[in-house]
Amino acid sequence: MTSDQRTRAPMFVDTPDTGLVIEGMRRYNVFTAVWFLGRHRRLLSELVRASGARPGEDAVDIGCGPGKLVRALGAQVGPMGSVVGIDPSASAVDYNRRRDDHSNHRYVQAPAQQLPLADASVDVVTCTFVMHHIPEEYRAAAISEMWRVLRPGGRLVLADARPTPWMRFLFSRSTRRRHDTTDPFDAIDIRRYTPELRAVGFLGPDDLTGWMTGISVASKPKRL
Repeated sequence: MTSDQRTRAPMFVDTPDTGLVIEGMRRYNVFTAVWFLGRHRRLLSELVRASGARPGEDAVDIGCGPGKLVRALGAQVGPMGSVVGIDPSASAVDYNRRRDDHSNHRYVQAPAQQLPLADASVDVVTCTFVMHHIPEEYRAAAISEMWRVLRPGGRLVLADARPTPWMRFLFSRSTRRRHDTTDPFDAIDIRRYTPELRAVGFLGPDDLTGWMTGISVASKPKRL
């Protein structure tokens, strides 16, 4: 794909087995910069802090997109640790492989419900702004995979957008005009996955708040 083709690529492509997949990396980077009002770097720091990642640990970021959280986690775990970025998008994986030359970072194309990692092989799993893109019928399987690849005592960070009061106000006025009583933000409320997390055995989760973001932090018991 040429540079001009990448510029014109749609930001997302909907696929049957993986849901919305990022294709236009440049458009996505512009979108996140605008959405977070230039505070995306601050949010990345908050996500790394919430993960509890420590030097020498192994981490995986599911739905890594342009790889910003992979690199932030990599800076935290250091050269003795490792980070795997997993994304169903071939474009995302190619984008990161061409731009990230850290020897302890690698990128793999795969869906969240079929992680190509060994059992109990990582200390930290992050999955941010991704769950609502996964087809609903695969979300429970994705959470089971997160549990499977975590070592005992490992941590899971799920995050998604949390609308500000003014966003809710604008949407409520819009839906009232359409006589629509559904809450458009239900689909991205990360707290909706609490029952599934507890069902597979996770402790918690603890609900935190980042910049326009809801964050759930759960852990795998040290002794099973």
